[in-house]
This record gives sequence, structure tokens and C-alpha cells, in this order.
Amino acid sequence: MKNYKISNISKFLDRPGFTGTFVHGERMSLVHWIIEKDTPLALHSHENEQILFVLEGCLRFDSPVGQIDVFPGEGIVFAPDEPHSGIAVETTVCLDAFCPVREDFIKAMEGK
Repeated sequence: MKNYKISNISKFLDRPGFTGTFVHGERMSLVHWIIEKDTPLALHSHENEQILFVLEGCLRFDSPVGQIDVFPGEGIVFAPDEPHSGIAVETTVCLDAFCPVREDFIKAMEGK
């Protein structure tokens, strides 16, 4: 068992408009994000399956069928390598779970 307190974890501040707190297990990563209003979510993909859950605010994603707004209590599952992009319609607090572990996030926080 690995106990953590989010307020004691160093914050990721390397992306404008994003404040991230990362927790990594052996096989998955959990991220607590605060995303400022009007911050774009650039088109990207990654090998990780991603499950997003909005706690506060609203994120708007572009999809092949149009735009999808995700509000508190709602979420999206992205398949591995599925391209996605969007924007924070409001300042948003959300959780992202990734499997496997986001090695790029671990490297980004080395020495911080």
C-alpha cells in the first residue's frame, strides 16, 4: 500500500494553463489537473489508455462526430493512440487515469 497526500506532491507547471499533480503506481498513473479557462488541449495521442473524469468546470473535446462538452460527474475514455484535442471552456478540475504508467510525466518531474 502506498499512501499519499496531494498537497505534499510537487506540482507540474511546465504547460501554460495547466497545474498537474501526478501519482504513479506500478501499472498506472493518476493525474489531478487544474486547467485554466480558455486553455487549449493540443491535438495529441499516446500509447496509454486514458480515463478522464471532470470534477469542476467544463472541457470541450473535438471528435469525428462533433464537439463533446464534459461537465462535472461526466468523463471520457480514450483508447490507446486515439488522437484527441479540445479546450477548457471554464476553469476545470479533473482526474486522468492512464495505463500503462505515463513515463513522460515521471521524467518531467525528475529533480523537482
